[in-house]
Amino acid sequence: MKRFVQFCSILIITSLYPLKIQAQSLEEDKGKIISKNYFEEIAFEVVHEKIIVPITIENKTYRFMLDTGAPNLISEEVAKEVGLKNIKTISVKDANNNVGDLKIGTLNTIQLGNIVSKNNTVLIQNINQHPLLKCYQIDGLLGSNFFKDSTLKISVKQQKIWVTDKVKNLNLKVSPSKLKLVGDQKSPYIKIHFLNKENYEGTEELMIDTGMGGFYDISSRAFEILKNDNFFKILASANGTGSIGLFGEGKIDTQYLLQTDYFKINNTQFSNVITNTSEDENSRIGFEVLKYGDMTIDFKNKKFYFEAESKITLKDPTPIYVPTMLNNKFVIGFVWDETYHDKIQYGDEIISIDSYKIDKIDFCKILELKEYRQKNPTHELEIKTKDNQIKKIKITVKQ
Repeated sequence: MKRFVQFCSILIITSLYPLKIQAQSLEEDKGKIISKNYFEEIAFEVVHEKIIVPITIENKTYRFMLDTGAPNLISEEVAKEVGLKNIKTISVKDANNNVGDLKIGTLNTIQLGNIVSKNNTVLIQNINQHPLLKCYQIDGLLGSNFFKDSTLKISVKQQKIWVTDKVKNLNLKVSPSKLKLVGDQKSPYIKIHFLNKENYEGTEELMIDTGMGGFYDISSRAFEILKNDNFFKILASANGTGSIGLFGEGKIDTQYLLQTDYFKINNTQFSNVITNTSEDENSRIGFEVLKYGDMTIDFKNKKFYFEAESKITLKDPTPIYVPTMLNNKFVIGFVWDETYHDKIQYGDEIISIDSYKIDKIDFCKILELKEYRQKNPTHELEIKTKDNQIKKIKITVKQ
């Protein structure tokens, strides 16, 4: 027996762990690839679960993050170097619903390998002054709107992307699903499938966001729709915030830690998927999905391919806590394990994680801590409480 639950969101969003940006409106993007019959293979670098590709602008090579959850964006330095045209200011709302302004302009050319795109609309951000964006040492974001007339294949295993105007050049051997493109940004959405123990099936339209560092984020809005159909087991709930928007922290709210054993992308069924609800309007799949298979986003023909094994069980342990940034301090965001509720709380400042002394390391090294905690789920946490007590807690994660 099947019952279908489906929905989609039209907000433009990107996630740069743990930074999130969301633009409510962009002018029509008139950017267009002028190259014909192209098939480019380009090697990329991975930096803290971000894909970094070389981009040429005005005969100079820059480092851009490949982010299908974002529009094209360049740094203020690049904008000045290339003499960006038609600059104006638009209002932007970040993922925490905080409002601010960003500049927008027209870039004459963006070149990826030998592929040339003309008259590209780009946002302008002071990347080198942002405490997190600067850590990736990038000059901009290559967004989904760049690929709107192309097919993009991404292989983390080979650390290469392929871009072509003819999908047959990729010689794909798997069947595709439908792809939905939203807004002028051409944000890519696909349907994923859930199945509960009563064989009720649910579907969700979510964004493919290569700029997001995780596997799957479910929005609180989506969970409200799906929760009564028992697709998820609620592992825990907690008050706090785990996100930093472009213009500030998220509001304190109750979020849920969830687990599902049936999460299907095309013909691949994932089990033991652990996620938590978020303040975003959109649910998304991110970089970690690419660790399990090659992804092809055919913007031109609105098809999505995923080359992976038919069944995959994720091995990540259930998290005890989630750190975040608050008032320029590294703090506890959520505490999921109730046995630690009397030991650590939202807002407690993290002084050290094992040998990582937060005040002794370069700020950007904080990005390494996510990877360190994944490899060392059992570790010693030193915190300073809100009443300035110093405590050391042994975090022991059950595998």
